[in-house]
Amino acid sequence: MARMTEILATPGLVPLSRPLMTGEVLDAAFRLFRAGLVRTLPYSGLAVLLLELPTLYATFFRTRASGSSGWDRGAVLAIALLLGVALLGVITLRLQAISRGQRPRFRTEIVTVLSRWAPAVIATLVAFGFPLLLGAFVSFLNPMYGTVVMLVLMVPILWPSALFAATLPAFWCDKLGPFAAIARCVRVSRRRTWRIVGALLATACMVAVFYVLATILVGMMAPMLGRADLFLLSAVSSMMWLVVGALGVPFVIAVLIVAYEDLKLREQLRGERA
Repeated sequence: MARMTEILATPGLVPLSRPLMTGEVLDAAFRLFRAGLVRTLPYSGLAVLLLELPTLYATFFRTRASGSSGWDRGAVLAIALLLGVALLGVITLRLQAISRGQRPRFRTEIVTVLSRWAPAVIATLVAFGFPLLLGAFVSFLNPMYGTVVMLVLMVPILWPSALFAATLPAFWCDKLGPFAAIARCVRVSRRRTWRIVGALLATACMVAVFYVLATILVGMMAPMLGRADLFLLSAVSSMMWLVVGALGVPFVIAVLIVAYEDLKLREQLRGERA
């Protein structure tokens, strides 16, 4: 507790005093993640749980009504998406306040998220569009090949993902509209995409380690639970994903915030030199 108080009492990470190297971006993001972990963990855990909601619904409830047209699953997916966008906004605003040395205000965050909920859907879908498309594609594949396909396609989509990834902090931190945030993100990232790619690749490798560990644990538990106990196996797998995602989401957003601030500073210095 004393260590956490010391971290929160230190001056804010942003605005940055100078441009950062890729390793320094990750180091600053980790310090921001560590300082805001306790304050963001409930929201990130709930966000990951919402992402698992369509899978849990299809596993535990929809099997009883296999003849339905599928509108119920679409409704569950839409609700999970809307609530997930709101929670990602709260996490981003909270980490942004901590990065500036300010105390997060729950009421202010909720009012901001509710007032910008509709345009936030556009900004979030653009920021995470390519990873979401990859996840949707993998979900239709056999689970045995889904992991392999995800690991193979993860590297090619990093480059287009890097061009739009900073839309999320541009929208929430700078209070821009969705299309203005996309335009600013492309403007500051287009000549320095490799910096975001490096940060995202390192982040993806870190998250992939936890993903592989969770997969190995589920695979080890499968023979113990037996083939017939599919519900329990699905529940165990979802719980492990919940733990991995609850830690991974704040770290990814912290990386995006620091990387976006670095890109903004570089673009400002470039304009001053010109």
